[in-house]
Amino acid sequence: MLSGKIWPAHPHPLPDEILSSWIVRVAAANGVRLQPLCWMLFGNAQSPWNRDIDRNAPPWLLKAFSQHTGINYWDIFHTTLVTYRTRLYPRRQSVGQLRWILPVKHHGMQRTAFGQQFCPECLATDEIPYFRKQWRVALFSYCPEHHVELHDACPACGEPVAIYRGDFGRELRTARLMQVCHVCEHDFRGAERKKAFFPDEGLRQVFDELLMSLGKPANEMCRFNLGFLAVMRQFCRVMASRQNHGRLQAYISERLQLSSPTLPVHRICFEQLRRDVRHHSLLCTLWLMTDLERRLEGAWVTKAVRYNMMTKDMDDVPRRYRSLVQRFANWRLIDAVVSER
Repeated sequence: MLSGKIWPAHPHPLPDEILSSWIVRVAAANGVRLQPLCWMLFGNAQSPWNRDIDRNAPPWLLKAFSQHTGINYWDIFHTTLVTYRTRLYPRRQSVGQLRWILPVKHHGMQRTAFGQQFCPECLATDEIPYFRKQWRVALFSYCPEHHVELHDACPACGEPVAIYRGDFGRELRTARLMQVCHVCEHDFRGAERKKAFFPDEGLRQVFDELLMSLGKPANEMCRFNLGFLAVMRQFCRVMASRQNHGRLQAYISERLQLSSPTLPVHRICFEQLRRDVRHHSLLCTLWLMTDLERRLEGAWVTKAVRYNMMTKDMDDVPRRYRSLVQRFANWRLIDAVVSER
């Protein structure tokens, strides 16, 4: 077991590495199992692994690893999803669904939701395989570097990805690496590379530009600011809602010549959708957003979306968008709009 204040090995976080991935690497670099390491630091009553530490990292966890690795507290803090505040969402939120962040849901130390994605090509080409923060963001349904679909579960057994469980209940010599499924031992680096689908090149370029903007400083995000993403998520929510009955998604899918996926029958938020359905919704929403005024009017005229759903439950409606939506407040004007088109 480790002793002393600074541990022998203290690897630094890699570019865009997420906190749980870095902690797993720290334990492995020091030749100790992750679970006993956490028992030594925090005792049996306080486990980091029965919560989503990547979203809500407790200060005691960050302080302990900062003290024992010699790495600055704030450098470790920036491996958490809190760094997306003011980019993807306006304020921190410790409970409930956080805008654009994929939930992992815990039952004890097991994950029950499919919020941890991975790109098999990234893991295969990494000198040191690790998991990225961007793989927990709902906007990322594919890898913008390799243009292959992300996986949101083990492709062999279908279990949610839990990178911290590789040595749980095992000896160190038989522990599984975090790029290996903790259930069936399938190596994620060997997962199928399926080329991401786009209806046309223009939509692919917009999608790429959006995803790449999230890796830039906040003042360089151009049009993909917090307001743009708030409106975009609203239409993603509409398409996933039972109240819309899939009308908006069907309307846009027809124009993009796509087959509409089957939506869950029970109530579910957009971030809880599986990767394939989410990718389809993102394509439809981006198509709508690239010419919002004209295309939203077309959807309203055909009754694919009602006025009351355009801002329903939005807590920060951008001023320009609110002004646009007011044009659709009077449904009696539909006939007049149709005659002008």
